[in-house]
Amino acid sequence: MRVLATLCLVIPWVCLASSATKGLVNTNVIRTVDLQGLPFVREQVGVVIQNDHDSKVFKTYTISIDQDKAPNLSQLQVFERKSGHSLDLTKETAQTYRAVLRRGLLPGEKLSLNIDFVFVSLVQPRPQAVKQSDDQSWLWADNSLVPSVYPTRKQKTVVRTKGDVRVFTDGGARDGKQSVVFGPFTGEQGGGRVEVGFKDNSEQMEALTHRREYFVSHWADDLNVLEHYALRSLGPESTFDKVDQMVSKYMHRRDNLVKTLLVKVPAEAREMYFVDEIGNVSTSAVSKQRRAKGEDAFRVMQLRPRYPISGGWNYTWWHGYSLPLSRYLKVSPQSRHHLRLPFIGSMAACASLEGELTLAMANAQNTAVRQYELRVTLPEGARDIAVELPVAGRARLESTKYYFDSIGGRTAVVITHENVAPELYARHILVSYSYSPWALWMKPMVVGSAFFVLFVLASIASRMEYGLAPGGRSLGAKSKAAKKD
Repeated sequence: MRVLATLCLVIPWVCLASSATKGLVNTNVIRTVDLQGLPFVREQVGVVIQNDHDSKVFKTYTISIDQDKAPNLSQLQVFERKSGHSLDLTKETAQTYRAVLRRGLLPGEKLSLNIDFVFVSLVQPRPQAVKQSDDQSWLWADNSLVPSVYPTRKQKTVVRTKGDVRVFTDGGARDGKQSVVFGPFTGEQGGGRVEVGFKDNSEQMEALTHRREYFVSHWADDLNVLEHYALRSLGPESTFDKVDQMVSKYMHRRDNLVKTLLVKVPAEAREMYFVDEIGNVSTSAVSKQRRAKGEDAFRVMQLRPRYPISGGWNYTWWHGYSLPLSRYLKVSPQSRHHLRLPFIGSMAACASLEGELTLAMANAQNTAVRQYELRVTLPEGARDIAVELPVAGRARLESTKYYFDSIGGRTAVVITHENVAPELYARHILVSYSYSPWALWMKPMVVGSAFFVLFVLASIASRMEYGLAPGGRSLGAKSKAAKKD
């Protein structure tokens, strides 16, 4: 009887503990790794989640990122597969994010999610050094299992490349010349490091730092754009051979040298320039006006560096141009100014010369930006400033910046972002501020007052005598003689 009573007390607790350990389960996971747009690596993880708990309703889903890949994360989005609805994300740690489900997942229910990752600079050249005109080979490496805080019953990984697959880890299966499949795996089976080696001769660059600056001038109706780049080639290192380069040029052979930098600018851009650390670079050109589907008219600045950029080499420069401010600024009836500006400018690296350039080369997304800074210097007198960003970033108002004709200084909006995703090239920021007519006329009044003061001082100075009086008498003696008379 005592044993029966003990069992009656223990069994409910055991059942309750067993129920508490149940929760969300990944019933099926398919990860597709796209290596066709390097240096950007896109991963799409399709997961079917199921609530195995007896009574609990789950309203969130936790997403994990491998520790080695977290610093390279550029973008993360989560969608419901059936409806396509985007889910809100909250960053908990550097390696975990929490997605909020549209409605709670009831016990026994299933839900299919698409988790889209974009990483930058995940692949490495193998070998790290080649000849100038050899093919480039790259190595992708990762864990065969998708990291997750939930148990996974079944999963597989599909890797797609732009060039032919040359080698891959044992356990994978070739699915055509440019695809490898790892799995399917059940439970913790098959966990470990997997690698895929493949050929890809496309240009790959990395902007270690990129700073884009806007200078707003209401009086001149001018929007000045200035961009600073510190660029590095991600390709395999090679010994530069000028003779081989010239032979490749005339024999129409490819090589691994970046010779041209392509920057798309609006069609109305004017007063363009290209300067590096040495000085003005005259080996540049601007294309005629072009128009692509879904885009405004644009031109392409074709910037020729002073030297071809080989693998591992760096190049630092800045370029700029001017735009009409009225095209980007709108004023509301309440005198509220709304400035809508591109978040970041596109730049593509090209191994061809100017005469061989095509529109596809200008649209190539082959440059990853690791550290990005956007600065918008507003006119003097701007106040009540508000900023709307297209992506989660850090924005601040910098202390006023003074110029020779300033009274109170100019305020600059500074925005910083890391690992810029290609999707942000089509996004815009909105800077709103109040600007009174008095502030518009302040600068002309300051300049006019300064000239008036200088004119008065010059007039007074011109009427004063600084030399000796005629006849050798000093000015003091001349004044005394005048009193006696």
